[in-house]
Amino acid sequence: MMNWIKVADIQRLIEQAGKLIKEVYDKRNFNVELKGDHTPVTEADKMSSEYITSALKKLYPDIPVISEESSLPAYEEREKWTYAWIIDPLDGTKEFIYRNGRFCINIALLEKGKPVFGMINNVCDGEILWAFASGEKGMVKNGREEIFPNDEEKSSKLRVAVSCFHVTEWELRYVDYLKSLGHEVELVPLGASSKHCMLAKGEVDICPKFGKCSEWDVAAGQVLVEATGGYVVNAETGGEVRYNKEDMISPPFVMFGKRVYDEIKKGNKTFLDFKAKSVVKNDYLGARRNEIKKQDIMEKQYAKELVEFIHESPTNFHAVANAKKELLGNGYKQLFSGEAWQIEKGGKYFVTKNHSSLFAFEIGSGEIAEEGFKIICTHSDSPTFKIKPNAAMPVAGKYLKLNTEVYGGPIMYTWFDRPLSMAGRVMLRSLNPLKPATQFVNFKRPLMVIPHIAIHFNRAVNDQGNPLSKQKDMLPVIAMINETFEKDNYLVKLIAEEMGVNQDDILDFDLTLYEYEKGCLFGANEEFISSGKLDDLAMAHAGLKAFVASEKCRKTKVLAIFDNEEVGSGTKQGAGSPVLRTIIERIVFGLGGKPEDLYRAIHNSFMISADMAHALHPNYVEKHDPTNHPVINGGPVIKINANQKYITDGDSAAVFKTICKMAGVPCQEFVDLSDMAGGSTLGNILLSQMEMRGVDIGNPMWAMHSVRETGGVLDHAYVIKAFTTFYNI
Repeated sequence: MMNWIKVADIQRLIEQAGKLIKEVYDKRNFNVELKGDHTPVTEADKMSSEYITSALKKLYPDIPVISEESSLPAYEEREKWTYAWIIDPLDGTKEFIYRNGRFCINIALLEKGKPVFGMINNVCDGEILWAFASGEKGMVKNGREEIFPNDEEKSSKLRVAVSCFHVTEWELRYVDYLKSLGHEVELVPLGASSKHCMLAKGEVDICPKFGKCSEWDVAAGQVLVEATGGYVVNAETGGEVRYNKEDMISPPFVMFGKRVYDEIKKGNKTFLDFKAKSVVKNDYLGARRNEIKKQDIMEKQYAKELVEFIHESPTNFHAVANAKKELLGNGYKQLFSGEAWQIEKGGKYFVTKNHSSLFAFEIGSGEIAEEGFKIICTHSDSPTFKIKPNAAMPVAGKYLKLNTEVYGGPIMYTWFDRPLSMAGRVMLRSLNPLKPATQFVNFKRPLMVIPHIAIHFNRAVNDQGNPLSKQKDMLPVIAMINETFEKDNYLVKLIAEEMGVNQDDILDFDLTLYEYEKGCLFGANEEFISSGKLDDLAMAHAGLKAFVASEKCRKTKVLAIFDNEEVGSGTKQGAGSPVLRTIIERIVFGLGGKPEDLYRAIHNSFMISADMAHALHPNYVEKHDPTNHPVINGGPVIKINANQKYITDGDSAAVFKTICKMAGVPCQEFVDLSDMAGGSTLGNILLSQMEMRGVDIGNPMWAMHSVRETGGVLDHAYVIKAFTTFYNI
């Protein structure tokens, strides 16, 4: 053992680094970038790297540190080092992004190119393993020292650990080779260095790695495996694995656990007889690997963030609250309509209306009259069912239903037999009778269901359908009635209990139903998004992501999230009101402009009205235009209508096509089948307030207005890129 290495000191710093990573992991909405080698990196990688590097230099100032996330010193300098720390501050960034919990922190000490000490922190498991090349080892679990395990159970299967994301053709060939020897092989997909930890503990037997990986991915794991009686072999040479090489790339290797290495030492060399040297070398030098492509990481990250955003936004009020939280976290200042505004160039601001619409803007550096505005408009509301006043409706003295009213145009059939919850805003008594206090509520649990009648009572339901009465058929059941049940003020009592307020203080509420189950990605390659409220929270989320990520520019950027689009926009918070025009006027006049400057600014502006679009339906192809039928994952859709239900014309379509080309994303066009009347959206309503150039676009989707809609993973990433490019022009 190297007595000058203090295990307790290394343990403390790797624990603290784990806490820093976990804080980023738990907040879910973290930044992901691509490095020069097209691998992902997060703010957690960088934070952990900075902390570990600094801490090691304080503990051992004479030993240099090599980190995955830091610049690499020249090899001419490194080859002279006797000792060096080599660290991976977040091993398993893809696991981190995909939130499967299988990511680690690796710290190893090299002596003349050999790893002599290693420590791995399995962050989410609270498990830290360490070892010296001399054989001394230990384990800490949730802060307590434990005996280092080594699974002595003789499994009949040969357990082979492989990566969740990087299984190469030749690793699978090696598995086939083991099977050809008569072994029953069990593949165990694992992430990052958790493979090495399980190998050291005897929970798997072999870990082959024939694809590309770096030295910091392996060094600590090698020490653990060999200290517990295992063996690591260079699959190209049959010799040892060396470190601190010029390129810092690990050769193909195989790690054997104690169980298999004991067999090798007894003379069973078959585990080593696979033609690793020639076959693996050819693959290693350039054969196509079965790895996830760089864009797949980012695209699925955006889609998962969207699913999370929608899940946390069961109502228009919650959607705006979540957008507000994002803006505040990115340095935007909230303004209030009833107060004087003090704004300046470069300033970042937002204002809300009715708690259900939001308008964010960043003042450009140019002259407002000459540069104008770049505006993206979306909406926060979706079709649903609103709880009526005096909603409790007993049935036969046994069931309690709630009286509801349809909001917008939902596909009502899709709401049957699903666990539903409710959320919204509640108005509470305050000192000012004209301004009641407002709080939001979200029950976040399955509360009710709208039961469909059994087929036995309507045998023709699958052939002739079942015409639905909004008043009779669509009422949800929330409770059973018994002797102690009090139906009077039942809903108010339920709300008061959920919010922890006095029921006498509840003056009124705006509550709606929502599907309780969270959205997800699906498809053989997870290429689809399944969720409620894609129309239009997908566009709101994309606009928000682009808005906060875009760069400062000369034009003033605006993100407008309206309410009540699904019911005509004719409210004070809807696109039919002068709310956006008023905000634009206040910006121009607040910067010292005159009415003439306002008119010029409007003329020099461009608006993207972003509302979801219809994709070609695989079962109803005849419902679509024969030559203009966009498909899911084919890119954002430009909406066109000869009768001007959409604001798109040749000029504005050309602008959006150019934006997509600049962003490197495809775009499509949608035109209604001429025999069928289509819908409308925000664009024309907004232009009744301002004569501004603009285009109607949206991402393609199936089942618009269903309780569960379907969109594309690629499309969401595409439209974020397009919006960001637009804001950056």
